[in-house]
Amino acid sequence: MSLYSKPEKLMSTKPTKISRRLVLGGASVGVSLALPFLPSALWSRRAGAATVGTPARRFMAWFLPNGFNMPDWTPTTAGIGWKGQPISAPLSAAMTNVQNKTLILTGLDMQSTAIPGNPPGDHGAGTGIFINMVPVNGHEGDKTRTSLDQVLLPVLNPAGATQPLLPSLQIGVQGDNGLCDRTSCDYSRTASWTKGVPMPNIYDPQQAFDRMFAGYTAPSAGATPAAADMAAAQRLAERKSVLDKVLGQATALSAKLSTTDKQKLDEYSTSVRNLETRLQAIATGGGTSCTPIPRPASPGVLNFDRGITPSSILQMDTPIFLDLMKLAFQCDITRAVTFMMGNGTSNNDYSFLGAGPHHGTSHHGGNASNLAKLTKIGTWEVQQMATLLKNLDSIMESDGQTILDHTTFFMSSDIGDGQNHNHWDQPVLLAGGASGKLKVDGRHINYIPQMTFPRPLVGPQGGPHTGRVLISILQAHGMMVDTFGLATGGPLPELLA
Repeated sequence: MSLYSKPEKLMSTKPTKISRRLVLGGASVGVSLALPFLPSALWSRRAGAATVGTPARRFMAWFLPNGFNMPDWTPTTAGIGWKGQPISAPLSAAMTNVQNKTLILTGLDMQSTAIPGNPPGDHGAGTGIFINMVPVNGHEGDKTRTSLDQVLLPVLNPAGATQPLLPSLQIGVQGDNGLCDRTSCDYSRTASWTKGVPMPNIYDPQQAFDRMFAGYTAPSAGATPAAADMAAAQRLAERKSVLDKVLGQATALSAKLSTTDKQKLDEYSTSVRNLETRLQAIATGGGTSCTPIPRPASPGVLNFDRGITPSSILQMDTPIFLDLMKLAFQCDITRAVTFMMGNGTSNNDYSFLGAGPHHGTSHHGGNASNLAKLTKIGTWEVQQMATLLKNLDSIMESDGQTILDHTTFFMSSDIGDGQNHNHWDQPVLLAGGASGKLKVDGRHINYIPQMTFPRPLVGPQGGPHTGRVLISILQAHGMMVDTFGLATGGPLPELLA
């Protein structure tokens, strides 16, 4: 296809015809190249600037039950460069190098939405509104209850664009908790909702694998070289062929350009060579290969009435789910994930940490030994989260940024302190940044400046509504609303880029 509009009438010699847009095939990269606007060559003004495509935007909500030992979570300083306490330390730059892509938000308050409860109790009330902000009490069966992951789907999976295999994915570590706070267990076992209908979690890693990789056929054993390697090499060769063609055309055109346009074309050629380098990194194991992990074993039948999840399930399933969630984004299987480290009122057994059942321990009674056990649990939970964030940040996308850069990650809990059951002063974290639309830059934002340190187990009220963080996420994705569920007040300006 020619980029010229009857150029023979404007130039003494007929220029070489060059393809305006070449598309690199393959789901693992899926990028496009457009030559820059060069006036002296009479390029179409629709050509635009050099680009390597627009990676997909993604969202993940991560639910942690039973709150934290908050003095061991909250950084003692505000702003950039905070020093982590024992629970937040796994996120620090020294540990994972993702601190500058996170925000810790202290002092948010969703008490007015969660309460009045009774029923449900405080765990069910906090879990039930987690990312939808529609109260449980008086609103059971409310058809407006739609969670943030589902509201964002039209933006994450826009009509007319390539669609992921699954619109969204719901995963939970633990499914055997019969404690539902005197109301429907849906409000304790579900983070994702659409129009009042719960979207159940997948608790079995094997079932999650099968849902994600239905139809996947592993390379035959003993193949030399392995079929997967051969396919990857073929994809790389095809993409490199396109890059070579683009660079060859650019070289042929160079002699016909003005000095200014030669400079533009040189910059463009450099970007193409950089892309070639990234593709080579992919081929050598440093990029976006989305070969599935081995199909995991099933943990067995879950007993919803048992009330305590064995340590063996936590230790076996959690790392598998981390790998599966990374692959879900890396392979573009889905762009929206909700993950629950435990149901509301979770009694996951953390004996492998020397801590015991979570819910019982969270009723610490001010006992120093119980609080130390809660710190061990919280630290382990944040280590799992930090591992996933680091993995997402290690995968380069077609624009030179990482999957984490194009992901909005929200973490919080049902309550703040397990003894007091407060719905203010809860742990809240943002990571990623909505493809640059959120200002996630390593800050600790303390909305309660009167809080003293060493801080109390439960800080004072007075901060903005937690739902305003969700409104900020919506606006960062182009959905210009000022309310969400029953949360009002508009976005938090300091969160928006």
